[in-house]
Amino acid sequence: MTRQERRRKEWLEWLKALAIVLVISVLVRGFLFGTVQVKGTSMEPSFHHQDLVGVNKLSYRLQEPQMGDVVVCSYTRSTGEENIIKRVIGVPGDVIDMVQLEDLSYGVSVNGQLLEEPYLNGPMNQKGDQTYPYTVPEGCYFVMGDNRDQSNDSRFLSIGVIEQGDMMGKVVIRLWPFSDFGLIP
Repeated sequence: MTRQERRRKEWLEWLKALAIVLVISVLVRGFLFGTVQVKGTSMEPSFHHQDLVGVNKLSYRLQEPQMGDVVVCSYTRSTGEENIIKRVIGVPGDVIDMVQLEDLSYGVSVNGQLLEEPYLNGPMNQKGDQTYPYTVPEGCYFVMGDNRDQSNDSRFLSIGVIEQGDMMGKVVIRLWPFSDFGLIP
């Protein structure tokens, strides 16, 4: 084998390896793991505008979303389809209610129990235009932002509950900024 033939064979091996890596990365990104950039302030203080998060796309193919999960949902609005990041507050069959508290803000009650929500940005002063008590339909999830007064979420009829098929996946890691890098509980 000549030197030129050996080089050609080496290049072909490199190209084959590169093609395999590209195919694997496309499959992983398409079906297992993705990234989403946070837009807006609706999830503060948990997530901030322009944070980059990693999303486990396989999670909800293997199990149902759980209370407290931070999820990326796809929803259609008049300007087109967009992804939103919210927290699961109610699962199918849950009865959601907005309870007025002593300070005249609202708390969220799920199945008659007032939620303890240490992740909130502050008191919730808007209960939305949803009719309460509200029972979450089968296959759907009631989602809300952590910055309740700056969040368009399931409290509003314009968004409503999110169907499981419209959930891209569970947020599992913050990738950016590096100072906040880490797994999401």
